[in-house]
Amino acid sequence: MLTKALVIAAAATIIYNTSTLQGYTPNSSLNNRNNIKMSDTYNNNNIKGGSIICAGLSCLDLQLVGCTQSGSDEAIERYDEAVHCAGGSASMTGTTLALLLRSDDDDIDNNDEQREKVHILTKVGPDFAGKTLLEFYRRAGASTNLVLTDDTARTSMAVLPIYNNGKRGCFVNLACNDGFTPDELLNQLDIIVEDNTTTLNHLTRAFLFGYPHLMPKMQGDSLKDMLKSARQKLSLERSNSVLVGVDLNGVDGSDSAAAREALMPSLCEIDVLHLNEDEVMVLSQDDKQANDEKKDTTNDIVSFEMLTQISSFHEHGCAVVLLSLGSKGAFVSVTPDTKRLQRLSTTNNEQQQIAISQWIPGTQVRIPAFQIDGEVNANGAGDALFSGFCLAASSWGCALEQLICTDRSSSNDKEQWKVSPQVAGTFASLVAWQRCNTKTRDGDGMKSARQLMQLIYEDKLPDVLEG
Repeated sequence: MLTKALVIAAAATIIYNTSTLQGYTPNSSLNNRNNIKMSDTYNNNNIKGGSIICAGLSCLDLQLVGCTQSGSDEAIERYDEAVHCAGGSASMTGTTLALLLRSDDDDIDNNDEQREKVHILTKVGPDFAGKTLLEFYRRAGASTNLVLTDDTARTSMAVLPIYNNGKRGCFVNLACNDGFTPDELLNQLDIIVEDNTTTLNHLTRAFLFGYPHLMPKMQGDSLKDMLKSARQKLSLERSNSVLVGVDLNGVDGSDSAAAREALMPSLCEIDVLHLNEDEVMVLSQDDKQANDEKKDTTNDIVSFEMLTQISSFHEHGCAVVLLSLGSKGAFVSVTPDTKRLQRLSTTNNEQQQIAISQWIPGTQVRIPAFQIDGEVNANGAGDALFSGFCLAASSWGCALEQLICTDRSSSNDKEQWKVSPQVAGTFASLVAWQRCNTKTRDGDGMKSARQLMQLIYEDKLPDVLEG
């Protein structure tokens, strides 16, 4: 069971009993652009450390837990329970980060001044599924101010049979995601740009976008232009450095060329690219059959073919590649191009230089997965890994590093301790570790971002899972 600890699955992060949500109707204000309404739930707090925007695909998942699987197409199968969940990249990264960034008893002054705002930017319909997603986001502590509600569209829904053997199926109607356009997304960013202009200690430090291969309007040159425009909008005349991360899912192995065309033009705008082993091979330029034969003859955790493709990502402009390795952990590769990293340190404010801009070019590190003591639920593990890594990689001097170092007695320690690729990867693995544990995945007993960083700082890590 532990071997599933970091398996990527496009399913739930936040699970609630939806019987209390049936009559819920969110407050909304009219947006004159294309008859689209926006959820008006933004809490205008001045929050140090900046904000993070989690954008892209969302869907309301219906998990059928404990499904039987007889093997016959027409057999009547059984399941134990049905649970609604917030699914998709925007949902899973946003709720994960919102839970991590909640105040805890150990936070300095235990107030909102040490928290960071997490915004979810996705598109839903004015239906039960959309209203339920909005409530899931709010309960996790994420802002729904940037969520679009389109009167002409339906919210995406997915049905996921969770089989008794641990595997799952997925049946999805992408609905709103099919028509979500770059212009719609960028128009929503104007909301936070206006807020940032008047509240300078609430600047955006990371823009995370997920699942472009499942969003037909957000691919190829359109994806590249959207990411570039998003960075420009959020940078506020270079007063802050903005990390841009992209998380892959739904990469079609039946058409490698189309999968590459959807991603490769945008790599020059991607600071952190997250994908898994299968997706690397699909996106490889080499002959697939030859790769399969080579893969069978090597025992390397990261094969030569994968390393070659990762190098290709760097050559096309990607700064950092985060590769999920399932129960074997993760692999982090930093571009050898010094100038590419320097692009992320353009701000003159040293307190707002993001960690990734200071990393040593060409660094490659293997990150272990950690053992889970108890029942495992690996749904959304890859999204947790990605969100945790980007949180650490985008940290400013006024955010995670100060939270860890403020109460240290040695000033030398305060000056020397930085978020390196090893630290960011380990932090990400810890985020996935507690999200895969059914006891902590939904917030109860979950350690905050600061507490996880303290585990690394004090070298008090859980036992390593040998994959």
